[in-house]
Amino acid sequence: MRAPRVMPMIRPMMFPSLLAALLLPAAAHAATVKVEVTRFHILAPPAPPLAGSSIRVEPADPAAASSLQFGALAAAANAELAKVGFTLAAGGQPADHVAKITLTGNSEVVRKRSPISIGIGGGTGGWNGGIGGGVTFPVGGGTRTVTAARMTLQIRRVSDGSAVWEGRASTIAPSIDPISAAPVLLQALLKGFPGPSGQSVIVKVKTDQ
Repeated sequence: MRAPRVMPMIRPMMFPSLLAALLLPAAAHAATVKVEVTRFHILAPPAPPLAGSSIRVEPADPAAASSLQFGALAAAANAELAKVGFTLAAGGQPADHVAKITLTGNSEVVRKRSPISIGIGGGTGGWNGGIGGGVTFPVGGGTRTVTAARMTLQIRRVSDGSAVWEGRASTIAPSIDPISAAPVLLQALLKGFPGPSGQSVIVKVKTDQ
């Protein structure tokens, strides 16, 4: 009599990519932030380009130079200025240009799922919303604190103090402090540097919400 055939034991196998996906934490939800940006500059040809020139970041109000908020703001500004070609001047070193920066904001408690518009002058926009139309939160009830944040950035030559580029940006952030919106505002301000002069445009920035 013929012996029964023994089937080899097959171990369940999981593809490495699938296994990695199960072990890794879920990715953060991506959000598109709409920022209203206005820029003015004198950098159209034949003006000399700024790429490669050195720059340092200072607060528009000198009294804020030692504050923790300015420290965080300067770090974010340095990162974005480096991306557009500036060389960052080390502490105490001379620089070709100085970037004067300000960040202000007003906070309000609003109901989720309700359009809002809070005052920073002119149209505003932000997370899950559009400029001028406020913000609509996606789901759920209750309330949430949001901040209408505005940033101004002005670049001046150190040699003669003349302004060569300036811009302002505003958006609405779901937070209690405008500093949380600083990276998004800086990205929008310096996107495509120097950008169009004398125009107000909507710049979209992708970020993790």
